[in-house]
Amino acid sequence: MADKDQRIRVIVRKRPLNSKETKRNDPDILSLKSSNTIVVREQKSKVDLSKYIEEHSFTFDGVFNEDTTNQGLYSSCIQPLVQAAFQGAKVTCFAYGQTGSGKTYTMMGEGEIPGLYLLAAQDVFYLKNTYYPRVALYASFYEIYCGKLHDLLNDRNILHAREDAKQNVNIVGLQRKAVNNVNTLMEIINQGIHARTTGQTGANDDSSRSHAVLEISFMEQKMAKGKMSFIDLAGSERGADVSQSDYKTRMDSAEINKSLLALKECIRALDQDKKHTPFRGSKLTQVLKDSFVGNCRTVMIANVSPCLSSCEHTLNTLRYSDRVKELKKSDGTSPPHSVPNPLMLPRQDSNTIRYNCENNDPQLDLSLEKPKRAITPKTRTPHQTKNFKSKTPRDLHKKSIDISKITIEHEDLIKVILTEEDELIGKHRKMIDGIVDIIKDEMALLSDIDRPGSNVNAYVDELEKMLDAKEKLIREVKGKLSSFRKHLCEEEVMSNEFYRLQKMTAESFDEDLLKGISVEC
Repeated sequence: MADKDQRIRVIVRKRPLNSKETKRNDPDILSLKSSNTIVVREQKSKVDLSKYIEEHSFTFDGVFNEDTTNQGLYSSCIQPLVQAAFQGAKVTCFAYGQTGSGKTYTMMGEGEIPGLYLLAAQDVFYLKNTYYPRVALYASFYEIYCGKLHDLLNDRNILHAREDAKQNVNIVGLQRKAVNNVNTLMEIINQGIHARTTGQTGANDDSSRSHAVLEISFMEQKMAKGKMSFIDLAGSERGADVSQSDYKTRMDSAEINKSLLALKECIRALDQDKKHTPFRGSKLTQVLKDSFVGNCRTVMIANVSPCLSSCEHTLNTLRYSDRVKELKKSDGTSPPHSVPNPLMLPRQDSNTIRYNCENNDPQLDLSLEKPKRAITPKTRTPHQTKNFKSKTPRDLHKKSIDISKITIEHEDLIKVILTEEDELIGKHRKMIDGIVDIIKDEMALLSDIDRPGSNVNAYVDELEKMLDAKEKLIREVKGKLSSFRKHLCEEEVMSNEFYRLQKMTAESFDEDLLKGISVEC
């Protein structure tokens, strides 16, 4: 099977250094060994604080350097899928990566430079007008934020995903607009992007906090023929980047990480032809169910930043993408050109090369000698040995168990909070509707009592009933509000405890290293 005919392709795009990174002399740590292999040169420090460079090698279906244009990327990866959509396939393109890694530039372009949206739209309408005049095109644009669907083309109305008797997922209330030319489609895209949710995190001041899904449906004689979906995933950040943020930002991040994990498992199941695809793992994979089963083609574009300051984010993106694309032969063995998964390997492996750094210059020099594999522990006097108390494996293991326990409890609590938030909002709406109806009855009651000869006793009885009804509605909302506030406080305490344990574990590990414990370098 040719590469371009694969059901799942994972490619990586490296962006160039921007003006800010160039101004602060932030070095480029990414290099391309071949058209499908990228190397990350991570700068690290030994126990004696001398610097060295550790190389990480990753292999994908394609790797594109900073000189690659959007047109070149589109021609290589996306253009072959447009024809498949007209032939009835469900085509999906994901853009993934750290905030600021170039996802928006890749999807939307900049100024006179077209992005994948515009390039795909031009080819779609060319094929429609030339070869498929009977095919009608409809566009929809929605986002998935905190597990909820919002219609970006209809005042961010809340949508609901429902499964019918045939187990097909339908988005109830989603507005689909007919598109007849490129300009109409781009106007719809711009409208949706401006309505999308963004927020501030520790990684970026204007980070995408939702998954934006653009769908172009191909209809022929009112029957679904194919579908093309572009998904701009939320900016990926580590938990540490939002650990000190408010609860809403932490829940945003928890939901984003959950959906990205579910997405990875679905794509791996698709690639390995597994019988079960876990599309119910998140709202994202649930609404994209038909992108994972049947006649489907999927491309994931992982965008990475080349600067040293983004090294950890870049490695996280590449490791996530590497886990997505675990290529297997029919006999279950890895193909000759594939690279073992860095996350599944010990610290020393054939994909990791380390170099000594003899100077403190931040620029990376690959011409340096390779270091020894282990560092000899420093010699301590008996007095120092007596007074030195290192953290035992049991202590570190206990902290690890505590962190794991809090992580599970935190995830469960977030699920409860999100559920209670929906219930509280529903109760609040119900209270307002009920009070509005009661106020109307009160106005009518006042009109009656103002008439000559009105029954005062009846007025008093009716007024008491109305006040009791309003009080009951308010008590129900206050009860929900009290429970919701309690769980918010618990989440705040748990998040602070999780951050504290993480910090203690890191400090304990650093302390042991500086005291001279023998480690593998």
